[in-house]
Amino acid sequence: MATPKRKRYSGQQPSQQYDTTFKDWIRKEAREVLPLFIPGATFEETLDVEIVRPTMRADQVFKGKYQGEDSIFNVEFESGSDTYILSRLLTYNAVLYRDHHLPVISMIVYPFRTTVAQSPLVIKSGKKNIITFHFEKLPLFLEEAEHYVHEHITCMYPLLPTMQGTNRVMMKQIMDELAALYRDDEVTLAQQFVWMELLLERTETISPAEKEEIQKELKMYDPLWEEHPKVKKIRAESEVQALRSAIVTVVKVRYPELGEMAQQKVEEINTPEVLRFLLAQISAEPEEVGVRSMLRPTAA
Repeated sequence: MATPKRKRYSGQQPSQQYDTTFKDWIRKEAREVLPLFIPGATFEETLDVEIVRPTMRADQVFKGKYQGEDSIFNVEFESGSDTYILSRLLTYNAVLYRDHHLPVISMIVYPFRTTVAQSPLVIKSGKKNIITFHFEKLPLFLEEAEHYVHEHITCMYPLLPTMQGTNRVMMKQIMDELAALYRDDEVTLAQQFVWMELLLERTETISPAEKEEIQKELKMYDPLWEEHPKVKKIRAESEVQALRSAIVTVVKVRYPELGEMAQQKVEEINTPEVLRFLLAQISAEPEEVGVRSMLRPTAA
């Protein structure tokens, strides 16, 4: 196998925005990407999985085959350091096995430089091993971008800003290649570039000067879709999902018992402006009672 939705809120762009980006990307590219991440795997279908008590949603879960056998694949994107990532991954693995009665292969994908969890997770009682949990991991920030460009693995192009060796010449080349590939599908092309832009903002594998040049190249394509109604919808939906995730995360960090209430509240709101205002209010509110009041359901 390949080796190569807690975090404290700050005023910076929330890591959940990047988590949403990766989920959107792999959902669209799963058929091509899953065999790259887990050699021997083949994609069959995407499973929408919600694990309850407490409510926990796995990033992306797929059904397919591994070395010819029916299997479940759980891919988690970790855009920062999470103390509880392995306990969550183990929970997902156990529940998915219970529900599907198939072997579950779990993987953590790390797009940005951070501490990488080591496999296996071993839980002991005294000298006795209770659980030995093996999982896969892929630190994209250690991958070489040149490999994917040389082999023309286009499904991975949106992730190249997270990898080693990426520069403006390479990015110009892949932009042109994607523009040719999706010349009759402006919406898909726009989505590829939106993912690139988001990851470019966060990555530390590209120098600030190179980033600036790449951003200039990306902006050259803006007129192709900036007024496209479907592209506007994609951008708006991405922003809404990122803001919802940010609000839920902030609430869970400060008041874990209000997490489910926060999830229900944000699902009521579909407007980015309202979500941004709610996020600012919650971040500034010093008391739990105040946050609880903000999260009460809107009267019908």
